[in-house]
Amino acid sequence: QTKAMTALEPATSNAQLTATEITDPAGYAQRWGFSKRKVSDLLANGLPHLKIGSRRVRICIPEADAWMKEQFGTQRRSQVTKGAGI
Repeated sequence: QTKAMTALEPATSNAQLTATEITDPAGYAQRWGFSKRKVSDLLANGLPHLKIGSRRVRICIPEADAWMKEQFGTQRRSQVTKGAGI
């Protein structure tokens, strides 16, 4: 085999994204507690995403979270459960 042939082989399982690491704008809005409109604004301002066809948008969560941290110095914390702590 030549190097060109090996470059066309699928990536190893460690490098592949799982289905839970990709979401749509509504799922990303829910993850951060934002409105869908806020996520649309972030997409327009450079939030990394994939556009599939003319309307479908998918967001790679690790890339988008890294972008959020770089742009705003924010990092998502784990979700707080209702009724906890008070």
